Amino acid sequence: MTKFSWPAYPATDAEFEALMSAIDAALATEGLKPFQRPLHVGRKFWEAFGWGGLVIPPKELADLPGFTGDVLMAKSYRWYELTYGDQLKSDMAYGFAPVRLGNGIWRMRAGVTYGTVQFFLDRNLANRGISIGSKGSGASSNVLCSVEGLPQGLVDRLSDQALNEYFDFHIFVHENLQWRNSLPRIELLGMARQDYDQSTADVLAHRYGQARWGAQQAVEKTLKGLLTLAETPFPTGGPNGHNLRHIAQILKEHHGVAIEDVLLDASSCSPKIRYGEESTQAQALLANHAVLGVMEQLRLSPKIDAILSVADAQRQ
Repeated sequence: MTKFSWPAYPATDAEFEALMSAIDAALATEGLKPFQRPLHVGRKFWEAFGWGGLVIPPKELADLPGFTGDVLMAKSYRWYELTYGDQLKSDMAYGFAPVRLGNGIWRMRAGVTYGTVQFFLDRNLANRGISIGSKGSGASSNVLCSVEGLPQGLVDRLSDQALNEYFDFHIFVHENLQWRNSLPRIELLGMARQDYDQSTADVLAHRYGQARWGAQQAVEKTLKGLLTLAETPFPTGGPNGHNLRHIAQILKEHHGVAIEDVLLDASSCSPKIRYGEESTQAQALLANHAVLGVMEQLRLSPKIDAILSVADAQRQ
């Protein structure tokens, strides 16, 4: 990915318009949707000018003169509001995952957070936490409110153990989807994100075979994407082209990154799964969550940090 450059901070409205048009085009090329782009403008300002400031400054700063510091960022948000309007209205989330609570499967949202946010669990769904922190009280979020459509009646019936398990799962999902979304924007990793998202949608829609296939594809393309960043060859066809254990072994032998076989096996399936081979809800949920487990092992590996650091240096 080419580093964004610009000759100087804008000094006039026309120069600011030209800068924002160029940044918007660059973010569109990265595959970011309009509602995602305002949160990435600061990265482009930093690449171009070494800019530093508030990611979300007070809106009123956009009325001040000049085009530097927090004023520049505030004006960029206003530019997006005026340019895209309702297209900016979207759920700001790193992603979603299916979770079992009681006897049902629910969609859990891993919401985008800024700065320090304290996650807590309160059976009272009316207590959502504090969305915007201040010096007196930091931001906080009741993790149960991240489950879409969760009724108070079910929460009241869940055991303390079930709630504690859900809290741990929420943190697990949030950390891994946040890491996933921070990976370089290359084709294979982008496809892996889409495959996992489709797996989640298929679990919730009771398309269990398709959900397992999406999970398998998500792991395969994540591993191949990382090998691509490391410039390490891997099979694209033949008996091992889609063998998760074989692809993972290449990552281990060349880069010292180990992934547990139980996770690879849980997310593996035959292509026949797409054509009527029977699958159960339990198998689909296990495969989907195995993808998150693979992400976690990759995220926690210092060897992966080395691959990403080299790839980042090459893009500079």
